[in-house]
Amino acid sequence: MDDDLVTVGIIRGVRGLRGQLRVESLSDFPQRFLKGQSLQLNGLLRVIINVSNDKKGLIVELGGIDSREAAEKYRGCELKIDSQESGNLNSENSYFHHEIIGMVVLDENNTELGTVKEIIETGANDVYVVNNSVDKDILIPAISSVVGEVCVGSKTMKITLPKGLNTRN
Repeated sequence: MDDDLVTVGIIRGVRGLRGQLRVESLSDFPQRFLKGQSLQLNGLLRVIINVSNDKKGLIVELGGIDSREAAEKYRGCELKIDSQESGNLNSENSYFHHEIIGMVVLDENNTELGTVKEIIETGANDVYVVNNSVDKDILIPAISSVVGEVCVGSKTMKITLPKGLNTRN
C-alpha cells in the first residue's frame, strides 16, 4: 500500500504549544496544503485544521495533534497522499519524482547505465543520480537535449549522453 503513496511534505519541527507542525512542502501544487485536505501521517489519515506560512515554511495544524508533546514525535516524518490524488502536470514532458525514481536508464545504444536513485533539484534543471553497480554514480542533467524517451509504464528512460560524459572510468 505504501507504494501507492506520494510524499508531499516533511515535518521539520514544531511551533508553539498547540501541536503546530513546521512543514517543508515537496509539492509543486500550492493547493496541496489547504484547510480541509487530508494527508497521511504514519499510516493515519489526518485532516488539515489550519495552515499558514512563515519565513521557515508552512505551519500546519492537523486533527488529532493538539499539543507540543504530541507534535514532537512526528519530527522528520513524511506527510503523504494517495498517488491518484497527486494531480496532473501541465506539460507532456513533466513527471513526478516518484515516477522517475527507480527508472532504468538506457543510452542511445540501449546499453543499461543504471537506475535513477535520486533527483537533485538545482536552480536551472533537475539532475538525475543514476546508480551503476559497476562504476560511480552518473549525474544526468534533466534537459531535453539529454533525456529522450521516458516511459513511465515500463519504468525506462532513454538518454543521449552529453559530450564528454564518460560512464566508464
